[in-house]
Amino acid sequence: MTTILGWLCVAIFLPATLLVVYQWIFAVVSLCSPTPGVPAGPRKRATFLILIPAHNEESSLPRTLENLQRLQYPKELVEIVVVADRCNDGTVAIAQRSGARCLERTTGPSGKGAAIAWSIEELRKGGTDFEALLILDADTIADPGALEAFNESLLSGHRIQQGYCYISNPWDTPFTRIIAVTSLLRNKFFYRGKAVARLSGMLIGTGMCFSHDIVRHYGWTAFSVAEDIEFSVSLLLAGEAIHFNPRARVFQLESSSLRQASGQRLRWAGGRSSIAVRSVWALFRMGLRRRSPYLLDAGLTLAAPNYSSQATAALVGLCAARLVSASEAWQFLWTWAGLLVGSLSAYFLLGVAFTDAPLKTLTGMALIPLFLPWRMAIELLGLLGYGRGRWIHTPRASASNPTANDH
Repeated sequence: MTTILGWLCVAIFLPATLLVVYQWIFAVVSLCSPTPGVPAGPRKRATFLILIPAHNEESSLPRTLENLQRLQYPKELVEIVVVADRCNDGTVAIAQRSGARCLERTTGPSGKGAAIAWSIEELRKGGTDFEALLILDADTIADPGALEAFNESLLSGHRIQQGYCYISNPWDTPFTRIIAVTSLLRNKFFYRGKAVARLSGMLIGTGMCFSHDIVRHYGWTAFSVAEDIEFSVSLLLAGEAIHFNPRARVFQLESSSLRQASGQRLRWAGGRSSIAVRSVWALFRMGLRRRSPYLLDAGLTLAAPNYSSQATAALVGLCAARLVSASEAWQFLWTWAGLLVGSLSAYFLLGVAFTDAPLKTLTGMALIPLFLPWRMAIELLGLLGYGRGRWIHTPRASASNPTANDH
C-alpha cells in the first residue's frame, strides 16, 4: 500500500511541479517587462462596433451602457449594438432608451454563441460598416482607454485580441477577494507573460476584439457553453494568433458567493472540459506537424488545470506524502510536497501583493478551506459532463466601483 501511495504522489507531483515552473516563468517575464507606453502623436483610429449579447440583463445593462459613454474615444467612431436574446424583462427598453441599436432575437437555437453568430449575420445583411468588433458581456464595463488600447494593437497587426479582464467588485465578499487574486494571477502574470513571450492568449467571452477581416472570413462558429474556448481553438487551428492585450482593460461583475457562482462555474467547467478533451491533442498534433511552439503552448494552456485545482491536488499530495514518509524510500516526497505547496502559496501571495489593498484582500482568505473543495468538486463534475446546458442569466449582487491601479 505504501508503494502504491508513493507512486501516486510522484504521479501528482511531477506534472504539478512542471506546471508551477511554467507559471512562474511567465510571472517573472511579466514582472521584468515594463508596460509599453502610449505612442505619441496622431494615430489612425479604427471604427468600432461594440456588440453586447444580453439575456434578461435589465439589472446590469444600464451600468454597462452608461460606462460606454465615458470611453475616451471619438463617439462618431463607435456604434453600440445590444443583442436582446429571448428577453422577457426590460432589456430591450433599456437598450433603446440609451440610444444603442437593439437587435431582438426570438427564434433559432439558444445560447450565447448562437446569439453572436445571428447578430453578426444580421449586421452583415444590413450593411453595417466597422473596422473592429468588440464583444462585451452585459455585466462588463470598460476602462476609459480600452478602445485606444485595442486600436493600438490593431495598428500593430493583431487581428484577434483578448483584453485584460478583471472583476468590478473585488471587495464585496470573501469570495470576490479570492477571485480577484486568481483573476490577477491569470491576467497580469500568466497571460501578460505569454504575450511578452509572443505566445498564445485565449478568448474568455468578454473583452474580445476582432478586426473586420476576421469577422468577415470566420463569422462566429462556436455554439457550446464554452463558446469562447471553442472559438479560440478553431482560430488557432486555422493558423490565427490570439493576442492578449494587457492595456485594454475590462471589468466583469463577479458573483458574490459560492452558492451564487456554482451554476455558472459548473457550466464553464463542463464546457471547458468538453472542448479540452476534443481539442488538446489536435493542438499538440498540429503544433508538432508545423513545428509551432505557439500551438504547443496553446495546447498546454488548455490542458492545464486552474490554480485552485493545482492547490487542492498539492495539498492532497502533501497529506499522502506525510503518510508514506515513515518509509525511508519515500521520505523525499515530504520535502518535495512541501516545496510544491510553498511554491503555489508564494505564487498566490504574489497575486495578493499586487492587488490594490493586500491586507484587505487577506481578510477574505478565511474562505479558502471551503473554496478549494468547492472548486475541485465543480471541476470534477464538469469533467463528468455536468453543467453543459443552455445559456442562462446568472443573478449577481450590485458591484462596487472597480479600481484599475493594480493589477
